[in-house]
Amino acid sequence: MLKNKVALVTGAASGIGKATAELFASEGASVVVADLKEEAGRETVSAIESNGGHAAFVQLDQSKPGTFQSVVDEAERPFGGIDVLCNIAGVTASRKITEITEDSWDFVTGIDLKGMFFLTQEVFVRMRDRGHGKIVNVASIAALRGGRSSDASYSAAKAGVLNLTKCFALQGAQHGINVNVVCPGNIYTPMSADLAWSKRDPKDYIPMGRYGTPEDVAGVMLFLASDLADYVVGESINISGGLYV
Repeated sequence: MLKNKVALVTGAASGIGKATAELFASEGASVVVADLKEEAGRETVSAIESNGGHAAFVQLDQSKPGTFQSVVDEAERPFGGIDVLCNIAGVTASRKITEITEDSWDFVTGIDLKGMFFLTQEVFVRMRDRGHGKIVNVASIAALRGGRSSDASYSAAKAGVLNLTKCFALQGAQHGINVNVVCPGNIYTPMSADLAWSKRDPKDYIPMGRYGTPEDVAGVMLFLASDLADYVVGESINISGGLYV
């Protein structure tokens, strides 16, 4: 589905990002694994290469937009221009709304919203100049309904991701760029293992009776990144096992 495509996948050292990078590589993409954690990121590269795929690592600190031009330059070096960007890197938090500080707010929104915007901007300009591209962002069902186990800064940032997706989508469609977003529900990953919902029995409240897996999200992202979604623009897809049906 992605033969001869180059995909930049952020947050690809673990969880949804790792599953997405590995799936994309298995579908023919050359994958640039971007993450702050170099050792774990290189492990993703090794896993892809051991299965016959092509991958490279680039270190990304999404809290530092001033570095993004050089990061994207480095990402383009091994395989050429980026055809697909998957914005998965992010952080979460679980403070009560009365306990959020200015520093904690800036940390979460700086990575999940500000950093996501400026990295996308950098890649978007290059896609526009080449006349094609696919961008798939990761928001959250917390962006739609607020969060019970995630704090307000995370919910607000992910709501911003939803709106930024539409903004990029409206401008990108004129230049052959499809921009869409997925909203995962309770997906069990290393990052979510300490959140309150992960301690509950999913059979008690999720219609499908289980938590989602990173692979559940990666499959939908593959569709949106592929030619099958060429006429899909500015859409959001919930991946929640029916949690909010």
